Amino acid sequence: MKRFLLLLFLSLGWILLAIFLLSGYYYNKLSLNDSVYKFHPITWENHLQMFDGAVQCKLVGDDLLERKKVLKEQIFSNVSKKQAVHNGYIYYFHDSDLLLKDALEFVEYERECCPFFKFDISILPFGQGFAIQLSGSEAAIEMLSDFENSDI
Repeated sequence: MKRFLLLLFLSLGWILLAIFLLSGYYYNKLSLNDSVYKFHPITWENHLQMFDGAVQCKLVGDDLLERKKVLKEQIFSNVSKKQAVHNGYIYYFHDSDLLLKDALEFVEYERECCPFFKFDISILPFGQGFAIQLSGSEAAIEMLSDFENSDI
């Protein structure tokens, strides 16, 4: 008799769990506003629309000139290879812990200063170094090209 009651309660528990899960599924199906509960990451098109025309560094004057000088000396002078992609550039660097630390600080600072850039950092396998992809709107990439071509 105990075994029968235990089996009955366990079966009832599984049935209630199935009803609960199905009710959630059908609630979402029948809900008029089901998109509220779903995760929608930002798409590349949304990124470009968000920053279209909003390409202006927060630094000005001497602060901007000093920052450009530091970037050219510490980061961009160590680029071993540069590859153009359709919405930006990939910069490859040799394997160096100190350089990687500087590059991470560069990204941390630049995302505050120039929020219109998208940064992707890749640590390459087998000690082959690392890569940083900078991408953005056409205006952002033009600004990056102007920076690289400047004499500062």
